[in-house]
Amino acid sequence: MKRTLVVLLVLIVAAGWLGTLIAEDPGYVLITYGDHTVQTGLWVFLALLLTLVTSGYYVIGGIKWLLGTGSILQRWRAGLKHTKSIQLTDKGMVFLQQGAWERAEKFLVAGAIHSPTPSQNYISAAKAADAQNHIENRERYFRLALEASPKAEGAVALARAETNLARGEWRKTLVNLEQAGQNKITLGLRKQALLQLRDWQGLADVMPELRKHADDEASQLMFEKQVARQRLASPNNTDESLEIIYNRLPEVLRRDPEIVLDYCQYVRDDKQTEAVIRSTIKHQWDDQLAVMYGQSAKAMLTKRIKTAEGWQKNHPDNWALNACLGQLYEGNGEKDRAKVAYNKSLQMQPSVLAHERLAKLLAFDGEYAKSSDHLRQALKITQSSHQPSHHRQK
Repeated sequence: MKRTLVVLLVLIVAAGWLGTLIAEDPGYVLITYGDHTVQTGLWVFLALLLTLVTSGYYVIGGIKWLLGTGSILQRWRAGLKHTKSIQLTDKGMVFLQQGAWERAEKFLVAGAIHSPTPSQNYISAAKAADAQNHIENRERYFRLALEASPKAEGAVALARAETNLARGEWRKTLVNLEQAGQNKITLGLRKQALLQLRDWQGLADVMPELRKHADDEASQLMFEKQVARQRLASPNNTDESLEIIYNRLPEVLRRDPEIVLDYCQYVRDDKQTEAVIRSTIKHQWDDQLAVMYGQSAKAMLTKRIKTAEGWQKNHPDNWALNACLGQLYEGNGEKDRAKVAYNKSLQMQPSVLAHERLAKLLAFDGEYAKSSDHLRQALKITQSSHQPSHHRQK
């Protein structure tokens, strides 16, 4: 309040002083231009000059405001178009999820015009076109996506791979995935394509990455086991390649009885199979591995007999171990011990192997009736349980 009074007082004093100056000496201003002359009082001229400057200031301000209004209008219109683009894109994505391919394509393309990310619209539109078998439209949208954003090359390659996979074009899927980078999604697509191609070596090559990105370790391990068994069964394998495949497996699979059985079935080197089976049984007993241990070359008989007899301490009444010993004794020419072992095995659990091997020994001794009876029992078991033959294929 006091400050306002002071200001008013100063203004009154200044106005009085200025009025006194004007009254004492009004002065004059003379302006000539060619034949024209203008004369006015000094204070009138100053008042006109002040009015002109003030008017100019406001005119310039008005012009700037008008220009600014145009820019604001442009931004407002751009905002409306952006909002409309988002709405069209949202509708297009909904139709895409619902499988309304034609409507999805229409809305996605319309929404791409003013979209800040048109490449995404075109990629989704390409998927909708592909679902309608409109190949030309699909390829055109992929090209538009790349033109809109050259950095979308990876996303376009991924979308191409997805459409290839949906059409069963497995090799094209793999080609496009090469340009799509490597992540969890591309690995999943690669896995599907390689499975369809039964490319077990290709799957083995990407297995470390699949293992790294696996959500379920148990499922991943089962998948690795499936691939490993297929690779071991390849007819093109040699003992060297089989050993490489086996040794590169995770330890838990190297001790898996089914993997070991497969490996030993195809490897021709009995020293290799003997060592692998013995090592596996040391950690985990398995009847089928024990039976396979009895199928050996003569060069390994002494060592195998000693090892198998050592297992009797922990597995004295095991049918598979007695069947194993029967085979080893038979191979070593100890036929009486072999017959005893086979009979013990049959008392514990009837098996095709023990019946067939015992039938052979009895026939050799001339006991044809007993031999025939064991063969009938073996056939009966085979027909009722589909128990596999004991012969090892090498």
